[in-house]
Order: sequence, then structure tokens, then C-alpha cells
Amino acid sequence: MEEIIRLAYGETAKKFSISGLKLLGILKPHSYPELKNQQEAIHKAIRNPDYGPPVGDIAQGKKSAVILVSDKTRRTLAREIVPPLLDELSRGGVPSSGITVIIAVGAHPMLTEEEIEHILGSDVVGRVTVVNHDSKDFSSLEYRGVSSRGTPIYINRAFLEAELKIITGSVDYHDFAGLSGGAKSIVPGVSGFSTISHNHLMVLNPSFGEGYNHLATAGVMKGNPVHEDMEEIAELTGPDFIVNVVFNAEGRLSQIASGSDWKRACGAGCKTIERIFSVKARERADVVLVSAGRYPFDINFYQAMKSITNTMDIVKDNGVIVLVASCTEGLELEQFREWLNIESPVNLERVEKKLYYDRKDNIRYEGGTKREKSLDNNRSF
Repeated sequence: MEEIIRLAYGETAKKFSISGLKLLGILKPHSYPELKNQQEAIHKAIRNPDYGPPVGDIAQGKKSAVILVSDKTRRTLAREIVPPLLDELSRGGVPSSGITVIIAVGAHPMLTEEEIEHILGSDVVGRVTVVNHDSKDFSSLEYRGVSSRGTPIYINRAFLEAELKIITGSVDYHDFAGLSGGAKSIVPGVSGFSTISHNHLMVLNPSFGEGYNHLATAGVMKGNPVHEDMEEIAELTGPDFIVNVVFNAEGRLSQIASGSDWKRACGAGCKTIERIFSVKARERADVVLVSAGRYPFDINFYQAMKSITNTMDIVKDNGVIVLVASCTEGLELEQFREWLNIESPVNLERVEKKLYYDRKDNIRYEGGTKREKSLDNNRSF
């Protein structure tokens, strides 16, 4: 009998025959229950959170608020979560004219009007101001110094100036930031391009030729320089409330972590993700067949390649990884075409570091240019 396995591919699945092959195992997430009443769970998370007072109470006396939502590469239930957030802000006295929803795209492409309406719904778009974050728009950013790891801090000014700051998103494994959710809504979500570039560059070891930092990987937060830098900068901006969702392997809502203590709330979501998606391989394989997961996780190569990173530790040296991903929107970053043709890891590292410094030198931000230039003394290549 022919042995067939099916792997998620966009909105569908792909079938593969493994007849005649030695199957070492099928690694898949653990089962985890979904929340029975999604709407009820959302309202409870906002009105009776586990980590602090309700949004309506925090909003008392405030005249302005900003809500951060993720772009189309994330599944976050923004369409279901933002309306009750707006209702609670109104109950607290914040006028609709003082509320802005920012699409926290980071350095990803900005969303079209149609994509924004798809994520938020027409009612939200017609009720409050909705804008894309632009990491390269000098006038929309504010300089806040340098992090302890040398990252120049540029944050969306509208977010910083809001009297009430709310972050939303989803918790998932991330290939070099450890886990998503929490601080990632701010860095890279609403950060300047220089901030994003320097933070992401910490995926590499400081000294040239030493390659990738083994702590900057999926599931690792303690000691992960990328993650710790993100949290340090996010803490500086002063988030007031968080709503982070967790989905099980079937894509069903399994948890909503919320409250004014954004770190504890996000941490609770991280623990659940570990329970669902952490698995052990008995041994390394010659060939690993891996799916990036259903849409939107395989929307483009940039997102899909995270599955390659997560699979590298279970394939033998000189083994093969077969990636199953629809990539309906192509590469996302055109630089991948060049990078994929670079045979030497050392040369690729040189390109990545040079790309950051070239871009930084060519982008002048008001207030921080001289302090950024001083960071050049730390170059080690």
C-alpha cells in the first residue's frame, strides 16, 4: 500500500508518497483545546483581564489612545478584538477623534486600503483614524537614545505621544527573536528602519566570521540578544495594555493573554505555545520534509524560511530540507535573489553587515545622527 502524507500548503494541502523510504517519524504539534466561546473570551480579556485593570478603567481621564495591530503576515483576530477595545475606550471617556489604529508593519510593505479593511472591518475604518507605520518616514519618528546593546531607538511619534498605548498581536515561535507577541509589536512593529536593522543584526555574533548567534533562535528568550533588546526598547515606550492571542495547531483560538502587565501576559502566552509546538526528534534525518504551515505563514519566502531555520537542527550534515510553502506573494525581499547565490556563509555575513551600515549611513534621522555614527567604532569586520 502506498504511504501518503499531507502537509499544509497555503489554503490547501500537498500530498507526498513516502513508499520505500525509512520514515523516522512525523513531528507534529500537540493537541490543545480551543476556547469554546471566542466572543466571550475576547470581551473577558478586555473587561476582566488576568494581569491588571480593565481597559475602560485605564482609559479614565485620557484624551488620546493608539492601538497597534499586526499586518497581513500575522493571524491576530484584529477584526474581532479592535471593536470591543474601541467600545471600552469610549466607556472610559476617550473620544473617537482621539483614537488611532496603527498597522505595525515594521519594515514589511505597507498595507493597501483594501487589506486594512479586510483586517479591521469597515466599521473600524470608518470610526477612527487608521494608518500604516512607515519605518523610513523621518517626520513620523522620534529619537529616544540608544539601547544598552547599541541600538538607536526611533519609535513612531503618534504611538509615543498617545496617553494610552495598547498593543495587540499573536504569540508564536519566531526564528531569531525567540517568540513573537509582546515587544515585537513595537520592535520592529512601529520602529524606525535603523532600529529594526540594528536589532535584527544581532542574529549574528559581534565578531566577523563567527556566524549566527546560537541563542538568537526559536523558543529562546533568556540570553537572546534580539529578544532582550526588543523588550528593553518596548519597556521604554511604556505600553499600557496588551491583548495577545494564541492559536492551537488547528488554527483555533486557545488562549487570550491580556492586561496592563504586558510582559507577564505575553509570558503566559509563550508558555502555552511551548506546550503546543515543542516536540523532540529521536535522531537527525538525511531528508526532512517540512511545511511552513497554512496561510499566512507561507505567504512569502521571507515568512516561510522560518520553517527552514526551525528544521536545521534535525537534519544531518549535508542532508536535505524540502520546504512546502505556497509563497503566493513571492520573496517579499528582492535581496534574497542575490543572497541565495552567495555560496560562502562568510561572504553572506559580510553582505548582511555591510547592508546595515550602508543603509544607516545613508539615512539621517533628526536628533540622533551623531550618536548613531559613534556606533561605527564597534564594527568588527
